[in-house]
Amino acid sequence: MTERKVYVYKQPTGGNPIEAAVFYNPRDPDADKPKPIAVYYHGGNFVVGHKDLIQPAYVDKLLELGFGAVVSPDYRLSPTISAFEGPVTDARDAYAWSQAELPAKLAQDVGVKLDADRIATWGHSAGGTLAMLVASAPKPPRAILNLFGMLYFQDESYHSPLKMPPVKIPDAEFRDQVYKDVPPPTSAPPPFGPKGPDMSTARGAWLFSHMADGTFLKNVQPDGDYNKIDPASLFVSSFPPTFFGHGSADMAVNVKLTEKAHQALQELGVDSKLEIVEGAGHGFDMGKKPGDKAYDTVIEGLQFLRDHV
Repeated sequence: MTERKVYVYKQPTGGNPIEAAVFYNPRDPDADKPKPIAVYYHGGNFVVGHKDLIQPAYVDKLLELGFGAVVSPDYRLSPTISAFEGPVTDARDAYAWSQAELPAKLAQDVGVKLDADRIATWGHSAGGTLAMLVASAPKPPRAILNLFGMLYFQDESYHSPLKMPPVKIPDAEFRDQVYKDVPPPTSAPPPFGPKGPDMSTARGAWLFSHMADGTFLKNVQPDGDYNKIDPASLFVSSFPPTFFGHGSADMAVNVKLTEKAHQALQELGVDSKLEIVEGAGHGFDMGKKPGDKAYDTVIEGLQFLRDHV
C-alpha cells in the first residue's frame, strides 16, 4: 500500500513554508536497491492547484514500474508573485531538493533508497510546462512527460479571448481581492464545481476573467519576458527525452503548439514522442479509467519515463 510523507522543501524569506508530498511503498521487497525518482507538478494556470491533485492511480503505477518515490510539490501561486518568481523558481527548487536532500531523508525516515542521478519530471497543463523548465538544471531530468502543457507563449492564442462557458463573472472589485493574498499562497482549490467554473472565490473569478479576455498571461508575467517561462526557449540537442500527450479538441492550449514542440525536438535529434487523443479537450484524462484512450496515453507516458531512467 502506498504511503506518503510531507516535507518542507523551501522556506522563502517572509513567506510561507512550501511543502512537497512524497509517495513511496513501505513494503517494497527491493527497498534496499536505490531507485529512480519521479517529480510531479500540478496544473492550474500558475494560479490555482496544490500538491494533492496528483492522481493516486498514477502514483501507484509509477511505484509499480520501479520508481522509489513520487514527489508532488506545492509552489507559490500567481498573481501576487510572477509566474517566473513563484511557480517556475519553486519548481526548480523542488527538483533540486529532490536530488540533493530527499534521498538521505527518505532513507533515514522510512528505509527507502533513492538514486538521485535517475530522476524524471512530469505534469499536467501548467505543471507540464514546469516539468519541462527544469531541463535547465545542472543535472536535468532523464525524461519528461508533458500532458497538454503550455509552450510558445508568444503565440497569439495565449493573448486572445478564450471561449468560456456561459457563466456570469463577478465584478472587478470582487475579483481583485486576489491581490490581498500576500504572501502568495502555496495552494488553492481548482475553480471548478459540479456545474462548471466556480466563481465563488476571488481567485477563481480572477482567473476566468483574464482567460476570457485574453489577458491572463500578461497578468501572471507582467514584465512581458515570456522566454523565462517558456520551455521552448530551452530546446537544444541535449534536451531530455520528452513524451507529449494532448487532446485534439483542447480549447485552452492549442494542440498545434505541442505538435510544433514535438517536431522541433525531433529535428534537434531529441527522443520525442507525441500522442494525440482525438476529440479530447483540456484535462483529457480526468476521471478516466484503464481501457480509455486518454488514461492509457498517460500510462504510456509514465512507461516512457521508466524506460529512460
